[in-house]
Amino acid sequence: MADLLFTTDAFEAQGRQVPGIPMLLDHEMRLIEPACSWLLHISLIRGRTRSRQTWRTYGEALYDWWQTLEANGWSWDSVRFHEVAAYRDRMLTSRSEHTGRPFARATINGRLRTIAQFYRWSVDHGLIDSAPFSSEDVSVARWRPAPALVHIDARGGIQSANALLLREHSTLPKPMPPADIRRILQGRTARDRLIIEWAALTGMRRMEIAGLERSSISGSQTRDAGGSQIVPVRLTTTKGDRSRLVYPPLRLVDRTLAYVREERAVIVRRARERDPDYQEPEQVFITLRGTKMSPRRIGAMFSDAAHKAEVDATFHSLRHTFAGVMLRTLQRQAIDHPEMNPLLALQTILGHADLATTAIYLRMVAIDLEAVELALDDLFDLTQPV
Repeated sequence: MADLLFTTDAFEAQGRQVPGIPMLLDHEMRLIEPACSWLLHISLIRGRTRSRQTWRTYGEALYDWWQTLEANGWSWDSVRFHEVAAYRDRMLTSRSEHTGRPFARATINGRLRTIAQFYRWSVDHGLIDSAPFSSEDVSVARWRPAPALVHIDARGGIQSANALLLREHSTLPKPMPPADIRRILQGRTARDRLIIEWAALTGMRRMEIAGLERSSISGSQTRDAGGSQIVPVRLTTTKGDRSRLVYPPLRLVDRTLAYVREERAVIVRRARERDPDYQEPEQVFITLRGTKMSPRRIGAMFSDAAHKAEVDATFHSLRHTFAGVMLRTLQRQAIDHPEMNPLLALQTILGHADLATTAIYLRMVAIDLEAVELALDDLFDLTQPV
């Protein structure tokens, strides 16, 4: 079966080190040339994909497709529309091996878009004659933004869309009740509690928490925010590589530093005893073997904790909860400071590239105001012992 690997610091392109580029290998550990060529194009040439996390997403989607090709005995350059449709339908009835949850339609469409990009690139570069996708005309209201792989038609309101894509039903994010978060925290290790609290109290994504470095929290200066002490922490590992600040409570930072000094230090010492060449990760959160936590491991940890607590939530639910609470807080502050724009402030805090992505929380607060208000009252007490 195909295997997915990533380049290390030893890989150089155009005179610079470029780790993190996904590479697909066949069962004999040979490069799958068309897939690798496209992934190199995505990572090194295409200007809009500078994030290693985006590279990983493309690599994982193509890897899953290649495993499907091999499992069914299909040749990558001769599959047609019906084979891709069968792949889509299989995902509709399957569960993610990482989270155990059914695949979201957005996830399925994301994989289909990646495969479509690969095949269109292959057509453009003369590797195949045609792509195994077709288009159909769809009517789109003028006020709706056009989704990816939808092409504007001169007829106005009529657009050409990838016929294999599923209709996505817009779902409004819901804030998690603090009681549910507390249930998930029950019985977790100090490391896992801290990871969950960082997400709930700062809105950080999995990849951002996995990439949080010790140097980012060790020298931060405390600020006072309405009677609560917060610590500005600069994130360097973010979606789209857009550096930004988050503002965790001081007591959360203090407990994180205590974890680094105590529990983490024991793990590092044992790792050095096992391997004299062991290199301590700069990242705050590490595994019991002394290696850095991956975003996937963080997500799996939370899924397991939520399942055991009988709470229906994903790790991203913590970010939604923080966003709703923060927007409501900013709206209250704007009453006394009319020059403040709460939505723009939230966009900066969350690190969204598009304000439209942030605007969904306006609807969440409007519809679930009572739930947001309850979360606002209790959320920042999470750092108290349970």
